Amino acid sequence: MWLEVLSGEDAGRVVEVDRPLVLGRVQGVDLVIRDERASRRHAEVVPEAGALRLRDLDSVNGTLVDGEPAREALVRPGQEIRIGAVRIAVLASEPAVTGAPIAEPVRPGVQVETEGPSWSLIGRIVDARTRRGRRLTYATLAVAAAAVVAIAVLALTGALEGASEEERVAATVRTVAPATVRIEARNRGVRSGLGSGWVLDRDAGLLVTAAHVVNRGERFFVGDHEADVVGVAPCEDLAVLRVAGGVDAAPLALVDAGQGATVLAFGFPEAAEDGEPASSTRGVVSAAHTTFRDPGADVPPYPDAIRTDTALDPGFSGGPLVDLDGRVVGINAAARSRGADDRPLQGANFAVAASRAREVLGELREGRSTAWIGALFGYPPASDLDARNLPLGLWIQGTVPGSSAAEAALPDGWLMVAVNDRPLDATLSGWCQATQGIAAGETADIQMASPTGERKTVPVRF
Repeated sequence: MWLEVLSGEDAGRVVEVDRPLVLGRVQGVDLVIRDERASRRHAEVVPEAGALRLRDLDSVNGTLVDGEPAREALVRPGQEIRIGAVRIAVLASEPAVTGAPIAEPVRPGVQVETEGPSWSLIGRIVDARTRRGRRLTYATLAVAAAAVVAIAVLALTGALEGASEEERVAATVRTVAPATVRIEARNRGVRSGLGSGWVLDRDAGLLVTAAHVVNRGERFFVGDHEADVVGVAPCEDLAVLRVAGGVDAAPLALVDAGQGATVLAFGFPEAAEDGEPASSTRGVVSAAHTTFRDPGADVPPYPDAIRTDTALDPGFSGGPLVDLDGRVVGINAAARSRGADDRPLQGANFAVAASRAREVLGELREGRSTAWIGALFGYPPASDLDARNLPLGLWIQGTVPGSSAAEAALPDGWLMVAVNDRPLDATLSGWCQATQGIAAGETADIQMASPTGERKTVPVRF
C-alpha cells in the first residue's frame, strides 16, 4: 500500500506503507503533515489485507476519510484521507514512473526531538522528491547530509538555541510556576472554594484570577496573606486582587497566541494543599480566537476565547495559559467534556484570550469593575424555584466586605429577580443581559423576593 500527498507543501510526496506509520505535525513521526490543524501525533495507518486501518490518535481537529469524520476506519485504495487542508490518497501500487516522485519505504531511524530546524531549507531539500523534483544532485545531497549532521551535533551539545522543546517546557515551568498563586476563598470564616491566579504587578501586589473564583467567597487568601478585591468583571470572567506589600514573584506578560502553538496551563488542583507548587499540563492551541458559546449557569459566554487540548483540572480556573516563552496567552476559564447535544467532546478547554483580557484588565486594575456589586451569586435550578412557587432569579449567598452589596445590606437567602425591571433567569448570562449598559458608579434598582414570597426593591451602586 502507498500514500500520496495531494495538497500542501509536500504535494506529490509518496511513501510506501509496509508497517504501521504515524502521521503528525512534528519531526519524529513517520509522515510529517505541515498544517497547523494537525496534532503532534495525529493519526496512525496500519496495513491490513489490501487496505489500511486508520486510527485517529485523539487529535484536536479530527481526521476525515472521503470527507467524513473517522475515529477508526478501514481505508481502501481510491479513498482519500484528509488532515487539516492536507489531502492524502491511498494507492494500491506505486505510481507510474513518468513524472512521479521517487517512492521509497519509510524506514525507522534516529530522530532529533525538535521542531526547530525541521522546516528549514535543509529539510525542504531532503524532502523535495516531488513531481516537479527528481533533480537532486550528489553534491546537493552531500551538502544537505553534512548540514543535517552539523545540526544534530549542535542539538546534542546544546549549542543550538531552543534545540529541544522539552528543554523549553522545563524552563517555562521554572519561570511560570512561582508566578502562579493558589487562591483560597472563604465565606463566614470557612473555606468555600479554591482557584488559581498569576502575578500581574509584583510591586503593587496585583493578581489576576477568574471572576467565578471571586464569586465563591467573601474574603480571599494567598498563603497567609489576605487579598483585597480591586476590580471584577463577571461577564468577562476576570478579576484583579491585591496583596498588600507586593508579592515575591516576577510578573507575567500578555501576548497573543497562534494556532498550533504549544502551550502550558498552570494552576492548583482542588486537592492541592497550601505550600504545594503549581501544577502544569501541556497541549496545543486548536483555535486562537473563537467564541465560547456553551456557558454554564455560573460561567458566561466568552466573545474571544482560546480553545486548547490542554487539560484543565478543577481549581485551575484563573491560572495562566502560557507559550513556551512564559508569556500569558490566556486565562484558564472553562472545560467541556460534553456539548450542548450531550455528545462527548475531546480537547474542549477554553481560556479567555490575552487580546480580550488585556483591555479588561486595564480597567480592573484601576478599580473600575463592570456588572459587579459584590454579591455572591447562587444559581438555583428552575425546577427547584418552580416547586417552591418562586420566580426565576439569583440567590444571594453573601457579600464582599466594603462592596456596594454589603453597603446596601442585601439580605442572604433572598432572590434577585430583576435589575431595573429587566428580569433575571437564574444564570450569569441572564445577569449580564440585564445589567448591560450600566456603567461603573451608576445605581440601579434590584428587585428582590424572599423565600416566603415577600418583595422589595433596593437601589445598589455598581
